[in-house]
Amino acid sequence: MSDEPLVASSTVEEQAPPPEKLTGISVYPGIAYGLCQQFSAGDLEIPQFVIEKTGTRGEIQRLRAAIATVDKQLGALIDSADEDMPAEAAAFIDVHRTILRDPTLIEETVDIIKEKLVNAEWALSLRLEKTRRDFESIEDDYIRERIKDIAHVVLRVQRVLTGRRSASSLLEAEGLDETIILVADQLDPADMLLLRGRDDLDIAGIILEEGSITSHAVILARSLEIPTLVGVKGACEILETDVPVLLNADEELIDLSPSAEKRRNARQRMKLLTAEKKRLKKLKQFDAVTLDGHTIKLFANIALPEDVKDVHRAGADGVGLFRTEFLFMNRDDLPCEDEQYNAYCRVIRSMKGQPVVIRTADLGGDKVMSQDALEKLTTGPLEELNPSLGLRGLRFCFAHPKLFVTQLRAILRAAATGSGNVRILLPMVTSPEDVSRVREFISLACSELAAEGQKFTADVPLGGMVEVPAAVMMLKDLIPVLDFFSLGTNDLVQYTLAVDRTNAAVSKYYDECHPSVLRMIATTVRQVHQAGKSVSVCGEMAARPELVPFFIGLGCTRLSMTLTQIPAIKKRILKTDRAKAEVFAASVLRRRSAKAVHQSFIQEEEAFQNRKVADPSTTL
Repeated sequence: MSDEPLVASSTVEEQAPPPEKLTGISVYPGIAYGLCQQFSAGDLEIPQFVIEKTGTRGEIQRLRAAIATVDKQLGALIDSADEDMPAEAAAFIDVHRTILRDPTLIEETVDIIKEKLVNAEWALSLRLEKTRRDFESIEDDYIRERIKDIAHVVLRVQRVLTGRRSASSLLEAEGLDETIILVADQLDPADMLLLRGRDDLDIAGIILEEGSITSHAVILARSLEIPTLVGVKGACEILETDVPVLLNADEELIDLSPSAEKRRNARQRMKLLTAEKKRLKKLKQFDAVTLDGHTIKLFANIALPEDVKDVHRAGADGVGLFRTEFLFMNRDDLPCEDEQYNAYCRVIRSMKGQPVVIRTADLGGDKVMSQDALEKLTTGPLEELNPSLGLRGLRFCFAHPKLFVTQLRAILRAAATGSGNVRILLPMVTSPEDVSRVREFISLACSELAAEGQKFTADVPLGGMVEVPAAVMMLKDLIPVLDFFSLGTNDLVQYTLAVDRTNAAVSKYYDECHPSVLRMIATTVRQVHQAGKSVSVCGEMAARPELVPFFIGLGCTRLSMTLTQIPAIKKRILKTDRAKAEVFAASVLRRRSAKAVHQSFIQEEEAFQNRKVADPSTTL
């Protein structure tokens, strides 16, 4: 009798109902209602059972057949991709096919099946655990990433073995009529590639359990222009397939049991947002000019030469940030000078005289080169306990002078082609000494090119990223030695607030509207403009329409952002009065807490929505 309350209490705890709402971090705004389709590694139940010795042959055949199926799936991705396929996605698929075709994957798993008499799915899990144990003591970012790759490949094979469909199998399927919301722990570049290529599937939203707003996989996901939340804890456990949910990326929440009225409003909002996207595309014909006649230049951030075609479609004024580190990632060798030269030339020629800002490789931190590629550098492989505070950006380049000089040679050569308007941007600048060392490397590159009789441009404008507090504090000393500046808001927030922007566990502390961050931005804009030089705002903050009045109020005239956000930012500029924005910005800078700043932006947004201002896109 005395045990009954304990049993009852345990039963109640085990049967606790799921929460009515989940929260995450918005990657792309919007609202979506649809049926969940889950593709999570976290909830894939691996059958574990012992087999008879006579059954080993059948299990080995199942294993080989599943591996062959996955290899065929990955090969089909490559074969069906067009010329616009992102290079990093292709490299990702190649790495997975290499792992899949590694003889040891089959041989060691077969040995486990024979020795332990277990099924193929279980044998793969045991093989993966052995690999993890073998490398768990190695403090190396590349090894950690390669283990993730192996785990992903094993999961693909296990999905085939268990009959569970993957995101790829869904996207390759036909006849899916329902509106769906993808739920996963994460989506790899191969899955995102398929997402981008299947306009016939009604994918209304994406929910990821892992990730942060500035991780590179998520930046690729944003190009899909689908409402997306990342860092949603418990998503894979709670959001079951075929369960309808309401995803509100604007409010960063997921409603698991929306009322009939909310569902009706969501569907209406989805139709309105679709129509709004079409209207925004018409804004390409307009310059971004405020109501009181001030022009704002809008630039695109790109990662690969293939992205340049979309720069023109978005109506951008040029390339404000070419992230060249992507040319060095997801490969086992280093890009040679000619490969880099051709990549830069492709972008420069396509822009036909419009500005192209090429940032030197911002490697290190979460932008990891392969161990094989690192071993080809003179200093060999590096191990760092805290990569974000280690050899990153310029520090990485200074530690690997051959890599740096090779890239500078390629840029200087490319700058001499056609009617190029090329600028070099330096990441992670902290002092004038950094700039002096770079100029020495540029002089060396120029001397080598001249001696070889190569055509090049020696006087390419040199700029610096303002993305660490030290750069803000040293502005008066940096301004005389640099030609222009770019505010790297992603890292500025990270290093100012001591928050790892790739870590979902602390992502809630990553607040772009913290007063310290906004004041640093204001200080940078004011000092650079007073010196008669240009500064652009670059990063995720530049892509947020609600922040446009603040930046315009500070006097910003150059914003650089992800391609998909240019139309929305342009629309906001066309409906903003700079004189009023100046008053608003001044009031924001007086706020003493992030909460007060957010409230100011909310009030400004509400006032903006109520203003009766003609929308140029509706007149076309």
